[in-house]
Amino acid sequence: MSRRAGYEESWDLTYLVEQLRELIGRDLRLQPELTSELEDILDSLVLRNQRLRGLQRMVHAEREPDDLAVLRNALENMDRELLERLPVLLERLRAAIT
Repeated sequence: MSRRAGYEESWDLTYLVEQLRELIGRDLRLQPELTSELEDILDSLVLRNQRLRGLQRMVHAEREPDDLAVLRNALENMDRELLERLPVLLERLRAAIT
């Protein structure tokens, strides 16, 4: 059974992104290093969304399985990286708020 975008890891990622959204919705005065890291994560999330949409378009266009696998692997690798980086960033943001 092949996996498609929307696999289990994306639920974990969605949860972390919602936490991030709550934290950055406040009026924050962050250190430049933390601001840079936050901007980097947000850029990665935008890129992830673009890749996910590209994968969905490719599935609907019935593209070659190899093309789909490459994009799916890139998306899964990006999710793994975000799942490692987001909890650390969330902790740092929480510490900056308190």
